[in-house]
Amino acid sequence: MVQAAYANNPVSEMPASQFKAYGITKYLGTGGYDNASAGVHNWLPKFGAVYLIDDKTVIRGGWGMYADTLNAANDRPNRTGFNQATATPITNDSGLTFCCGVGDAAGLAAGKTPMNDPFPVRPASGNTRFDEPFRTSLDGVARYNSNFDTVQWYHQPALQHRWRIGVQREIARNLMVDVSYNGAYSYIPVLERINYLPQQYWTTGMVRNQANDNYLNTNFPNPFNIKNLAALQASDPTLYRYMSGTGFFTGSNMSRQAMLRKYPQYGNLREFGRPGEGSRTGYMTYKDLELLVERRMTRGFQTSFMYTYAASRVADWMANEFDPAPTERPNNNVMPHRIAWTAVYETPFGKGRTYVKDGPMSYVVGNWNLSWVLQLQSGPATGDWGNRFFYGDQSQLESMFKHDEMRSTDYLKWFDPSIAWRGTGAPPSSFVGFEGRSAAQPGSYHVRMFPIRLDALRNDGIQNLDLKIERLFPILPERGLQARFSVDLLNAFNHTNFSGPNLDPTSGNFGRVTSQRGLSRVIQFNLRVDF
Repeated sequence: MVQAAYANNPVSEMPASQFKAYGITKYLGTGGYDNASAGVHNWLPKFGAVYLIDDKTVIRGGWGMYADTLNAANDRPNRTGFNQATATPITNDSGLTFCCGVGDAAGLAAGKTPMNDPFPVRPASGNTRFDEPFRTSLDGVARYNSNFDTVQWYHQPALQHRWRIGVQREIARNLMVDVSYNGAYSYIPVLERINYLPQQYWTTGMVRNQANDNYLNTNFPNPFNIKNLAALQASDPTLYRYMSGTGFFTGSNMSRQAMLRKYPQYGNLREFGRPGEGSRTGYMTYKDLELLVERRMTRGFQTSFMYTYAASRVADWMANEFDPAPTERPNNNVMPHRIAWTAVYETPFGKGRTYVKDGPMSYVVGNWNLSWVLQLQSGPATGDWGNRFFYGDQSQLESMFKHDEMRSTDYLKWFDPSIAWRGTGAPPSSFVGFEGRSAAQPGSYHVRMFPIRLDALRNDGIQNLDLKIERLFPILPERGLQARFSVDLLNAFNHTNFSGPNLDPTSGNFGRVTSQRGLSRVIQFNLRVDF
């Protein structure tokens, strides 16, 4: 019926013989599908080795495979068809008459109001009080015109190879140094649009093509309109009733771009890997060099210092919905540089310690502790950039941003905003920068022209120091009774870590930071009694 209706008003690019209204979803427990997937079995071997060079030096290495799981707690079943609201009109004439056995407004009385029987028996609806859920009677039509993500029947979760080799050396009785190389390669499931608009309909080049957008959004008679499905009224009255109250089937029009897609009856239909590809279509690479220096608790002092230099790339997003594979970009879950320094210092004064164990001074200088956590970290690559026109060589971006120069005059100016063209007409051939005019940006159906993340410029990182000052009060130490009072200074120096800059070249704030990331200084007081 739908294909016959389309044949009466086909779009020129899609002959009636090629228009297919097929592809349905199934409810669990129907059609032989009793499980959400076929399940997966992974062989996950691991190998490790340790070699003792001497009594102070050890070499450790290992390799292993790890896999994600199909965790039932990560998903919720779709309830389309199994939840149904009942809306009974109370009045259709602004209160002159009421439903529910009341009748004329003059008949309102105590015990006789619409609230006494808000869901009356409805003769026109088969003497029912409530609208019953459709349940599985909707069959494959239940998800029509909806956006949803799905997994393949043979879906495979992420799989990772991970390796490490390190040398550990004790350089003093209480001091250890560990240097290691760590790496990983992951196979990642990536959501890809199944009903993508084929590439030949998308605009290319460095000029907005509004005519193509208008052309693709041109409306045609909706072949799924309920008028074309009248035969269902007799063959499947329940399904027909559902369609009669659903906008997708009562709408008169459907756009050209929707009809040119595979499975035109759905919205944004995505799957982890398109059919026939397998689900692990993306990947992630990771490597780091790590230095760890650790001093065990000795004479009241313990500390740990770690520096990590890391690099990672990930292919986990589709630059264009029609692309055959995910596009690689910087991995913003990994920062190039990170320093973490933690320490605990117990002063040697007070009861149970080395000095000033008794006397009045022990109550002043005794049993104080100090600890801290210092974090210094690079920021993530700037993103997510929209689809933008950039004129000239993108390799010049790092020098064009002038990050240090801009911040020396205005600490909120992250990069030079003048690299956006806002003049009239086409920019001169010598101009290198972004298109800054709203009306000249890429249209809705323009291929991706600019990366989503830029390593050439990074957001603000992390500079944070958390302090803890603690005083112990040994009340009855022989009986284990003592109190602890402490002050936590989170972000002790009240340093502001900024959010990313505005990345919209059409905005007046282009290049500026307009918000902070994280909290200002927080002070906490704590009292604890141990007994």
